[in-house]
Order: sequence, then structure tokens, then C-alpha cells
Amino acid sequence: MDTAMAATLIAGLATGTGRLLIVWLRERAAVQRMRVSEQGLCNRVLGLPAGSRFRERRADRREIVIEVGPRPEGGGTHE
Repeated sequence: MDTAMAATLIAGLATGTGRLLIVWLRERAAVQRMRVSEQGLCNRVLGLPAGSRFRERRADRREIVIEVGPRPEGGGTHE
């Protein structure tokens, strides 16, 4: 194997590895953004009283509607 062919092979492998790394990093960042977004949604919903309805429109134009448990009957605690 001559030097030019070895250099071409090494350059090709380095380029392929670099592209794969870039794709992996982009996908990992997308997963992290989704995780942070979902955690924020959970934190907002946890602070709502029973019987509440929460609507949120996402950047991709999806709408999320969450209904938080039924309202307690009689407004007091049940024994």
C-alpha cells in the first residue's frame, strides 16, 4: 500500500467519523432540549390545583392539553 492510498484511506475514515460525530451530537442535543422542555411542562402542571386544565402550544404547532384530576366534591377533604 503506497503512501497516497494510505493517506486517502485515513482521510476518508476521519471524515466519516467526523460526520458521524456531528450527527450524534445534534441528535443528543435535540433529546436534551426535549427533556428540558418536558421537565418544564411537568413542573408547571404540578403547581396546578385539581380540576385545572392546562393548554400549551409547542413550536411545531402541536397543542398539548392536560387536565389535572377531578375537583373534590364538596370542596373539603374526604375522610
